[in-house]
Formats: sequence, structure tokens, C-alpha cells
Amino acid sequence: MSKRRGEESDPKLSYLITFLKVVEEGGFRKAAKKLGLSPVAVMNHVKALEKYFGVKLFRPREGLTPEGENVYTVIRETVGKLSLIRGMVPEVEKTGKIKLTIYTTETPMEYLLPCFLLRFKEFNPAVDLQVEVGLLSDVRSSLKDGLADVGLVMVPEHLRASLSDGFESLEILKDSLVAVFPSIHRISRMKSIDIQTLSKQPLILDKPGSDNRLFTDEVFLLNQIGQSALNVKLTLRGSSAIITAVSQGLGVSILPEMLARKWVKAGLVSTSPLKCKGVDLTLLLVKSKNSWTDVVKSLWKFTEGFIEIYGSNPPCLQRFTPL
Repeated sequence: MSKRRGEESDPKLSYLITFLKVVEEGGFRKAAKKLGLSPVAVMNHVKALEKYFGVKLFRPREGLTPEGENVYTVIRETVGKLSLIRGMVPEVEKTGKIKLTIYTTETPMEYLLPCFLLRFKEFNPAVDLQVEVGLLSDVRSSLKDGLADVGLVMVPEHLRASLSDGFESLEILKDSLVAVFPSIHRISRMKSIDIQTLSKQPLILDKPGSDNRLFTDEVFLLNQIGQSALNVKLTLRGSSAIITAVSQGLGVSILPEMLARKWVKAGLVSTSPLKCKGVDLTLLLVKSKNSWTDVVKSLWKFTEGFIEIYGSNPPCLQRFTPL
């Protein structure tokens, strides 16, 4: 008694690729030459798929059967998506290590870049990742001078145009600035907070030159609030230090919502949307125009797949995201 289809072992990805090549190259011998396999191996791959799906895929000298056409459509889409996520660098296996230099600003480095690059590295173990962290101006100059292959930056939406001259960008996700305050605070009753109201509270800000300070300075500037009108109680370095100070009741702050999410989940602080101009942020993958290397193409395709699969909720943030 023959096995049922569900009892057959799952076909290898290489079998699916072989099938696509047979269709696209117009025959078993041409596919074998393209793949570097023997015609017998190609035929065995196709037979394994026919056994698994329980249908005849080809008719001798006629090409695909109707069932084969349906299988081809599904396999082509499936393999395409797998290739997109995999983001394989074509020359890596032949040439050994390939260096990829990424210049990033602080915010992506803190909550997205580690898990993002970890997944890219899993599928491209021969890529040697070099990561530099600096200011937005550092990223721009490094890309222009050829010192970095790509940049990863979080920018206020209204400053996005500053990256259009001489650069190409890919939008990964959007974020927004929120008011951050102790879990027990009088403004916690407000569903949203006006920037004028927040500016009168004791403020805890990041040091000048940081991403977070750029974001807050732009918000105050766009909403016509002068620095002299602010009640700045503390200036600290980094979001972790700021959150610690806020959780201890020393003041309030402004941070990207995704950056604050894990501390909200831990019950250390609360957040509310800000009612003002300049709160929208965009995370971008950036490169110089016409600077397509194989490794950059691979990262670009991987990023497109990353966006398609995860959207605005990447895996490094999912455990902090309410269901």
C-alpha cells in the first residue's frame, strides 16, 4: 500500500528551485547545466515533487500539465519570498568574507539594529559586519566619502528631505515621540498631552548631539518654545538613564514610543501621545545613489522582506507590544 501524500517527507528547497529552473530554462538538460547537476539528478528532484504533491507535473514533449502550472505558480511565489527574506549574498561562498560597514545613529542601535542584523547574519554568515555609531551628520558624511556602505537612521519626518540629495532610502517603519512620566503622576490622567503643558514640567533631556536631543529640540523649535522657557532639571546621556530618573519621580521626558515601550511594559513609566508638531519619526535604511554592491543589494532585499513580514512590529519589540 502506497503512502499517503501527508506521510511523504517534505521536499527540500533545492527540489523546488530545480523545478523552477526546468520550467524557466525550458527543459531538464538546460536546467541541469544551469544548476551544475546531472540530468538524472534533475529528473529525480522533479519525481520527488510529483510524488509529494500526488500529481504529474510534466507531459513528455508537451511541458507543464495544468496541475503543474498551478504548482509552478505557488512554488515561484514561495521561493521568491524565501529568497527575499534570506537575502543571500551571491559571491560570499566563493570569495570568503565580505565586509559590510553600517553607520547608524543611536536610536536604531538601541532597539532595532541588534535583532535586525542578527537575522541578516544568520543567513549570511560569511558577511563581516562593521557597525559605527554617530550623529546624523556623521552618517551622511560617511556615506558620501565611501566610509560606509549603508546608514540606518531615525529622523523627524520633516527632516527626511535632507537625505534626498545624493542618497536613496528605504523606509523601515514609523514611530512617534511621546511624553514619558512616572506611572503615578497627575498628567497620567490625560489621554494626550499638549507640548506647552509638558514644557512647564521638570524636564529630563538627553545630552546635546544625541538622537533624542535632536528630536526634542526640533519639537520645541517647531512649536515656538524657546530653550529659555524650558524647565530643564536634568541632562543625562541615553534613554536608559533618562527612564531611570523619570521612574524615580525626578521629572518627565520625551522619547520615541518604541524606545520607551519595554519600560512601559515593565511598569517603570507611563507614556501619552503628544499634541504638537514634529512628533513623527521615520526609520530609514540609506545608501549613496548608484552604490550597488552585491552585499548592499542583499541587505536591501533582506530589509524589504523584513518590512513585508514584520511591518511596524519587528521581533525585537514584539514581546513588549500589547496583543
